[in-house]
Amino acid sequence: MSLNQTISSGATIVLDGATGTEIERLGGRMNDAAWCAEANLTHPDIVRTVHEEYIRAGADVITANTFATCRHVLAGAGLDQQTEAINQRAIELACEARVNVAPGRPVWVAGSMSNMVAWIEGTVSPDPRYQPSRDEEAANYREVATIFAEAGADILLLEMMSDIDHASLCLEAALATGLPVWVGISCSLLPDGSLIGWDISREEHSRLADDHKPRTRLPLTEIIAGLTAMGGDVYGVMHSSMEATGPGLKVLRELWDGPIMAYPETLLFDPAIDRSTETATPEEFGIACRGWVDSGVQIIGGCCGTSIDHIRAMVAALGVIGEAA
Repeated sequence: MSLNQTISSGATIVLDGATGTEIERLGGRMNDAAWCAEANLTHPDIVRTVHEEYIRAGADVITANTFATCRHVLAGAGLDQQTEAINQRAIELACEARVNVAPGRPVWVAGSMSNMVAWIEGTVSPDPRYQPSRDEEAANYREVATIFAEAGADILLLEMMSDIDHASLCLEAALATGLPVWVGISCSLLPDGSLIGWDISREEHSRLADDHKPRTRLPLTEIIAGLTAMGGDVYGVMHSSMEATGPGLKVLRELWDGPIMAYPETLLFDPAIDRSTETATPEEFGIACRGWVDSGVQIIGGCCGTSIDHIRAMVAALGVIGEAA
């Protein structure tokens, strides 16, 4: 079946897990400004291996290593002149993994798009030297979206959308390609039970620069309403703590009647003390994912902290190997 037919059939679709942390675990090159982007050129065998292992674990969709590959992010690492090569190679490596491991079943390649910026060394705060203007930012999103489409991506996967201003630029660029667009929204759970767009000042306060400027918090309902009004084929909650994911999905279901995806972090965040207390085991992760699928989530996977073992455990809990085929 085609991707659209598979979604229409109601089959559970397995998404992969974390890409960057698995590349790092296997020895791929990481960069203070652009995270794992450089590995597409420096350690292609490792990047390909990560994709292959997720397919073997049961993934129907693998995400190319492009979360941190926009031109303004690569500029922070001095790699902006290699933007096309890094992005094209990322899609090629995912496609190669599919050919190597899954010749007998459909596996779709997603090009990841994010609002990530170049980081100040040693932090996850934006480096003001590489902050693009609004026009530059929009152009950079269009650039990578076009590269993904021309290189053979099947889906554009927007990740960590947590506002409207920047996310809308990313969404516009993705929609213009004509490819299916899956939008992953990230959220933070506040002590009073309310949900806002993912707040780095709250979730990553130990890794911020001393002069980090927090941005305006937006209610999750406003973000979902603003983005869904623009378009998109699938919406979901991702890169959110496991505690925030369930409530976030509930809000999403109230505002979106299309296919829903979920791929949380493995972090167990305690909103009362504003920090993560522990990491979910593969078995705990699998059980949680089974619950979300039972409640109506169709596309399920993992984000930061999830390993190949987490996805194996999730697939075992779901009993869905090959279902999307």
